[in-house]
Amino acid sequence: MIDFNYTILIQFANLLVLMILLNIFLFKPVLKAIDKREEKIGSHFDEARSTKEKVGFLKMSYEDSIKEKKMPIVEAKDAALNEAHTAATQIIEKARADLSNEILRIRVDIENDSKKVRNALQMDVEKLSREAAQKILKRSFS
Repeated sequence: MIDFNYTILIQFANLLVLMILLNIFLFKPVLKAIDKREEKIGSHFDEARSTKEKVGFLKMSYEDSIKEKKMPIVEAKDAALNEAHTAATQIIEKARADLSNEILRIRVDIENDSKKVRNALQMDVEKLSREAAQKILKRSFS
């Protein structure tokens, strides 16, 4: 069986001394180092968070300034497009008017040409009808 003698007390005293020494020389310094590291990491997180907020603010101000700087360019582009559209519309209207005038002139020319051709054909018809009548009747008309 288990024999309780003074060696157990010595082992217990050794363990107690070892725990005190480990606490003084190992656990406390390691826990202090861990606490310092957590503080540094926490401060770095705080710095990162504040930097992220600054970046967000700077990004918003940058985008606003870009919009303000782009606005005159966009307005100038829109004005140029409107002018180009107006000019194109005027050119198209002028071309339509010119085309209408040209079509009217061509119609008048066609009517004049058709009248000339009709008159020429009418004269030819009269001449041919006289010749046919002369051949049929075998006598001359003066």
